Amino acid sequence: MILPDPITILFISITSLIISGIAFFKKVLDQGGSALAFLICFITGALGHWTWLLLMLIFVGSSFLATKFAIVYKKALGVEESDEGTRGGSNVISNGIVPAIVAVCYSLNLLSPEQALVAFTTSIGAATADTMASEIGVLAPEPVLITNPSKKVEPGTDGGISLEGTTASLLSAVSMSMLSFSAFVLMVEENHAFHSSFEVDFLYISAFFGFFGSIIDSLLGATLENRGFLGNNGVNFCSISATVLLSLAFLSIN
Repeated sequence: MILPDPITILFISITSLIISGIAFFKKVLDQGGSALAFLICFITGALGHWTWLLLMLIFVGSSFLATKFAIVYKKALGVEESDEGTRGGSNVISNGIVPAIVAVCYSLNLLSPEQALVAFTTSIGAATADTMASEIGVLAPEPVLITNPSKKVEPGTDGGISLEGTTASLLSAVSMSMLSFSAFVLMVEENHAFHSSFEVDFLYISAFFGFFGSIIDSLLGATLENRGFLGNNGVNFCSISATVLLSLAFLSIN
């Protein structure tokens, strides 16, 4: 198993505690969500790389801002996904467990450094893209059903898509991928396996499949969620997992 030195583990522990503590006191997460966030951040940082914590912090912060954006109007429409932007443990698990699994697989040598970087970035990109699509898309005046584009639906309908939400999803997936690989290139120490693992193709793969994850999420929402087979958190987990697997499959044949 690949593990960092004790000093790095201590640093990751303190950083994870600070992230989860700030998330709780700023009401980004409730008590259960904060506890799970600490665990996921610690596993991801310790078994993956400490720079992954930075990306998870950016994801949490951007998601909170998107949730708070026009929150009064969202509440008036009845489409807000969480109370005043505060999210719970189930949401943390559905969006954060896949990056942690990627870190565990890398530490057990089940993923190469290249695969781990692509899988992690894709998972964060997909989670961010889906969140932005949902939080911005509900403000669109005339969304349509992804499985029937000629059918207009109410804002917040499972499987509903809009130009505004799709654009927000695409931009967030590209932005998160660029931030991720910039952090890997600039901040990873020279003696780490991640240092020389970056190729520009990885950026395109993660950006595309991160965006594609929001499409999968909408398709699942219009089918399985609308029929009651999956809840919102189940859809999030399945779409992120499928996106990561697709990115790894594409990487293997690229």
